[in-house]
Amino acid sequence: MLKITAIGSLTNDVELKKDEYGKSYAILRLASSRRYRDREGNRITDFISVKVRGLLAERCADSAYKGCRLAASGDFETIVFAEDPSRQPGFLIKASDVEFLSPKRADEEAAALSGYEEDAGDDAA
Repeated sequence: MLKITAIGSLTNDVELKKDEYGKSYAILRLASSRRYRDREGNRITDFISVKVRGLLAERCADSAYKGCRLAASGDFETIVFAEDPSRQPGFLIKASDVEFLSPKRADEEAAALSGYEEDAGDDAA
């Protein structure tokens, strides 16, 4: 068994899709900079595709946002492009676990706090 973990920043908001069986899935794209630079001093960034399914995909669609940092772990899958044999094979991570490393968005926190303050006011009465 091969397990891989990637940590990076989400390159776009999560788009939840349905497969032919009606199950939810999403493809996450992570950008991760290497610790070193090339000979010209430029940062090297790798882009990793992560596939999430079912409840995990729905959780990612609810909580993840463009720019947030996350860690995804799962199996490694090689992708071959049958429609274009000259294209180099790629890979993706079929995630079984996703951990959100960034704080919630400011608007989500404000909504949570305003709901908390309203509840606190009810308790004081």
